[in-house]
Amino acid sequence: MLRDLVLLLRRTVAGQPVTSQQLGVLASLERGPRRMTALAEEHGVQLPTMTVQINRLEDAGLVARGTDPDDARVRTVELTTEGRERLHAGRQARIARLTRELEALTDDERSALAAALPVLGRLGRS
Repeated sequence: MLRDLVLLLRRTVAGQPVTSQQLGVLASLERGPRRMTALAEEHGVQLPTMTVQINRLEDAGLVARGTDPDDARVRTVELTTEGRERLHAGRQARIARLTRELEALTDDERSALAAALPVLGRLGRS
């Protein structure tokens, strides 16, 4: 069930220059620069996998690398203005798609979904 929702939202950005996974990485950077190791851990991937994603995002001008102010040996990654704009556009596309899908539900289906949201939210925090 959740898988279907995830796939629906991924299809929303299909064919776009930024993948769903890349949008997730951009969202992780929204609050400020992050260490590569922290990004890899958050997304449940190995550091080399995250490095490949960051390289692609950097090549597209969506992120920039920097150094940690506390440790110059540590590389950080942050959003560029273009990255922030692309993240916003991706979110808007997903919201529009989800809005259309929710409007197609019956009142009872929307009520059932609303009742399930707090439980789903707890799952995401565990």
